[in-house]
Amino acid sequence: MPGRHFPLVPVAGLALATACMSSASYPPPATTATPAGAPPTTAVGRQPLPPIPQVDGPLALRVVYPTANAVVTSRDSNFIFGSVGSGRASLTINGVPTRVYPNGAFMAFLANPPADAPRYELVATKGTDTARATHVIRYPAPVVAAVDTTAARAKPETQPTSRADTVAALTARIDSLRTRLTADQPIGWVQLGQPNAAMDTDRTIIGRPIVGGTYKWFFTPGTVVPLLGRTGGMARIRLDRDLDVYVDSADAIDLPADTPAPRRVVSNMRVRGAPLGVDVVMPLGPRVPYFVEERERALVLTLYGARANTDIVNFAPQDSMVRTVEWEQETPERAKITVNLRAAPYGYLVFWENGSLVLRLRGRPAIDAHRPLAGLTIAVDPGHPPGGATGPTGLYEATATLAIGTRLRRILEERGATVLLTRTTDSAIALGDRPIFARRGNVNAFVSIHLNAYPDGVNPFVAPGTGTYFFRTHSEPLARAVQAGMVPQLSLIDLGVNYDNLAVVRGTWYPAILCEGAFVILPDQEAALRTPEYQERYARGVADGVESYFRSLPSR
Repeated sequence: MPGRHFPLVPVAGLALATACMSSASYPPPATTATPAGAPPTTAVGRQPLPPIPQVDGPLALRVVYPTANAVVTSRDSNFIFGSVGSGRASLTINGVPTRVYPNGAFMAFLANPPADAPRYELVATKGTDTARATHVIRYPAPVVAAVDTTAARAKPETQPTSRADTVAALTARIDSLRTRLTADQPIGWVQLGQPNAAMDTDRTIIGRPIVGGTYKWFFTPGTVVPLLGRTGGMARIRLDRDLDVYVDSADAIDLPADTPAPRRVVSNMRVRGAPLGVDVVMPLGPRVPYFVEERERALVLTLYGARANTDIVNFAPQDSMVRTVEWEQETPERAKITVNLRAAPYGYLVFWENGSLVLRLRGRPAIDAHRPLAGLTIAVDPGHPPGGATGPTGLYEATATLAIGTRLRRILEERGATVLLTRTTDSAIALGDRPIFARRGNVNAFVSIHLNAYPDGVNPFVAPGTGTYFFRTHSEPLARAVQAGMVPQLSLIDLGVNYDNLAVVRGTWYPAILCEGAFVILPDQEAALRTPEYQERYARGVADGVESYFRSLPSR
């Protein structure tokens, strides 16, 4: 489960929001007449999950989620899960009968407690023994709307409006607009971070469409751009006259007031041989903000604040990857370079070298049809720590993903691959370090192993299953192949393939995916994930998908 404890999970066209859904497609929370729980989530017609072991210890109430005094953000309903110590116990939560699984785990989806008493009252019984617990939560503080004091004033008696009044009002509006436009002009120049080494592609400056928004642009440190202002820890910068974006304010370093505007002109280009592929070299001068768009058989570079003036493109004599290179001046301040390829992109890097923007295209590896993984290097990333979800009986996501990742390494090595594990212990590894590790290892694919969870307010029994995530377009075929490999092995609902802006799959040099094989927060799936059998099934499904992808790679 990437990023935060309970990520937003898109499921087969359903946008699962953090607030509880009240439409007919979402079962209502349980009442005293309906036990809170659901049957196992195995897909019909597939091999079952491993049986849940019977546990019969003393009563011991433990709530895993929500944690004590946690702020619950759902609108009217939420889930609560944990364990009671015995599968022979019965349980009620706020008076609602709640299913207890054979291992003592429970999961319930209930109406939120009242605001004046935000707590869950749990009562577990087994024979003559009873255990009680009060579990307090909190709700977000109410938002106090700002009062417009001018709106509360008594309105003066309406008077007829003269033409002079109308003209004066119109003039005032025009002057106001003129003032706003003037205020929107650049107030200076900034440098985005400190320039890095020519071949260092690991450090980038993140650009966002709005303050605190999603990651969209990845700028090379040392790029100089106009500054429009700073707000909320973000700097608003101008890429060209038609596009403003936001970067972290600390990444926008003020330059002297007399800094000249960078002059960026794309001159004659060349295609040359390079390690593992070819380079498209675009002389430009100062570093330019850019955006790379992947197409079926092309890469398109948008260069902001630049002009194109190319007469000649020289092609390397032994190049089998690039068909043509085209350029277009899309607007007065925006140039577009299209690199047409003979096959779909497999991987690429962008870096600066002696005043030139270099697009390095990665060639496809040679594939043995009988042993598609022979000679390849695969990065396996057991997700977390830091962070990660925990199941009802305390199975920590990072513990399970390491066990699955270790099994996946063995299977891939048996099929001829060299495997690089991002971690082999429980020590925390930063998210950003994982793709750097893979890029520096020149891996042929990157697979991150995770277990899923839901955000507050989502009914966990509706669509828990198996999903795969990608970010870069050239990673989508790998995601589909691995999803097809996992689903029959894990025997859960097929949640499909999803585009998601996740840190570990943003790498461009290789296909990269993230797998959410099962939901660790669900009692039956958590119990399965504890077993060597199910861990092996998860690993084998991923390996089958990776092998299928590389077997089909030559035909793409």
